[in-house]
Formats: sequence, structure tokens, C-alpha cells
Amino acid sequence: MQAILLAGFDDCLLGVAYPRADERGIPVAVYSADMIAARLRDSDGMSATDARSFVADQIEGEWLGPGTPRIVWAATAHDFGVRPDPDTPKSA
Repeated sequence: MQAILLAGFDDCLLGVAYPRADERGIPVAVYSADMIAARLRDSDGMSATDARSFVADQIEGEWLGPGTPRIVWAATAHDFGVRPDPDTPKSA
């Protein structure tokens, strides 16, 4: 078994995810969902909404067997319900 790579999206590859010590499995490729959606928008003429939906429905949700890549969307702490600390300086 080996990691499955998404053809044509090499520049959207972020890295590799290894199984944890208590997990079984193989290392898998990790891709940026946002970068894939941008590529689909720019190259294939999809709207931003359609591109995001395509990534979520047709790529992120697909099980290709062992080695299936992981798809990661950009997030902030706010996405997890964490409010910013008002005393934390904002970066420029």
C-alpha cells in the first residue's frame, strides 16, 4: 500500500500525515482544500461556491481505500468557537 496522490494538484500538496502511534495505517498525502478550490475556480471557470462544493462533495468525501489523501480547509480559532483574547496584540 502507498499514499494516493491527486493527479494535477501537486502544487496544492501541503505535506504528509503519519498515523499516530496507536493507529494502524500508512502515511497519507495532505492537500489544501482552499488551494484546490481556487485552482478549479481559476482553471475550470467554476464559481467560488461551486468549486468549494465540488471539493467537499467529490474529493474530500471520497474513500479511495488505504492511502486516501486528507483534505484540509484553512481555519481560525473562531471556527472552533474560540473568541480572540482582547489583550492579544493583532499582527500586522
